[in-house]
Amino acid sequence: MAEPTLYGGWRRSHTMGIGTLNTAQTFIVVAAVLVNPLGVVIGQLPTLLVTLPISLAVIVLAVWQRHGMPLLSYVAGMLRWRLAAARGETSYRGHFLPVPEALDLPGLAAPTKLIAAQAGGRSVGLVWNQRSGHMTGTLLLQPAGALLAAGSVVDTAVSSWGQTLAGMADEDPIAAASVTLQITPSSGHAVTQHVQGRRDPNAPQLAKATTDELVARAPRASAQLAAWFSLVIDPNRAGEPASTPAEAAAVALGVLDGIDLGASGADVLRAATDADIKRIVRGGYVPADMDAPAEQIEDLVWHEVGPTYAEDGKDVYEHDGYYSLSYVLRAAPRKDVSYDVLLRLLSAGRFSRRVTLAYRVLPSEEGRALVEREINAADAREQYRQRTRRTTTRRERVDAARANKTAEEEAVGAAMTQWSVYVTTTVADPADIPAARREVEKAAKLAGGMRFRPAFGAQSAAMALGLPLGINPLL
Repeated sequence: MAEPTLYGGWRRSHTMGIGTLNTAQTFIVVAAVLVNPLGVVIGQLPTLLVTLPISLAVIVLAVWQRHGMPLLSYVAGMLRWRLAAARGETSYRGHFLPVPEALDLPGLAAPTKLIAAQAGGRSVGLVWNQRSGHMTGTLLLQPAGALLAAGSVVDTAVSSWGQTLAGMADEDPIAAASVTLQITPSSGHAVTQHVQGRRDPNAPQLAKATTDELVARAPRASAQLAAWFSLVIDPNRAGEPASTPAEAAAVALGVLDGIDLGASGADVLRAATDADIKRIVRGGYVPADMDAPAEQIEDLVWHEVGPTYAEDGKDVYEHDGYYSLSYVLRAAPRKDVSYDVLLRLLSAGRFSRRVTLAYRVLPSEEGRALVEREINAADAREQYRQRTRRTTTRRERVDAARANKTAEEEAVGAAMTQWSVYVTTTVADPADIPAARREVEKAAKLAGGMRFRPAFGAQSAAMALGLPLGINPLL
């Protein structure tokens, strides 16, 4: 039996610095150290009583890690969130906002507008970010199951997806992309009704018994799966920069039509219409409306697809009586993994879950410059270790080997891709928040060694990442 294909080689970008510190951390540490002798020169020796404790505290904050980030960054983020909360900026009350603010979605989605464009006799919905000028188009997908597929079929699909991402590097207008899968638990009644309406009374007894057993198990294991692929397009990077929203929409439609996902294991149902985008966004803020009648969705104007009220907490986002918890990727798997590494995250649980994979394919020139910076940073760290006579750890040797391998692959034409994963789970009862948190954290631990952390102080932003609004933190 052939060994399954494994994938890996991911690494976090590193900048020059002392040891494992990045450039910013190194600058802070060096500045904190130099403050002490400078204080002695200016204010004599007693100055150390003030500067030394402060510099030590700053060094600890810059070096000590919490949730995979420098403690200084964590503290600064929490202070910004508390300041925003004190100013009332974390609360949203749509009915009480003055015009035109009342006609906007909350948070990062505020500058977006929905455009219903026409292309070849069909309607396509585009989300226009009026601040950045980006246009976001969405393709509705029907993922094909791969658990029972042959290994060669899976390898072809993964390779095709890699080629699709690599091809984006040559498309100047493409700024970023994301794939989102939304898993909603189902009671199984839809499966029961579907089978009962199609059951042949003359079927063999074994077939009937097997079908009955599958239907009986469905209520505990069934789920509704929705998937979409969003493409963020910058019309100003096209050959002829767009000067009007109509021209920008035309550029976006042309790029969207050129995307081929057929061999990547997912069937493209169609380009999302403006009604489709309204339904997805509305369903994100109010999950009960995900299955609302078409007439009800079509009658909504853009600001009505968002929540009526929302509270952006430190680790929970409350919106119209629902509570969402969002997580961001802290560290990629250190070992090579199989294609089904995300299976546990994408499996049905008690609560609805949305998993988003965000991508940014770097243009060739930017990717080449990034690789050079990474190699130079690795060389600088190696020289520092040699001067300090410090033995390299196994993790450092593996990271250096991956950096060199990345440089070799880029030199022969491979594309550089930045990526991340975001997870959001939503509950209707605040009493279910602890259970939902445990469910996501347990599934994340089984995702091939991926490490996640809550989106502290950025819950509303992390939730919006999973909606087809063109919000991508990698930009």
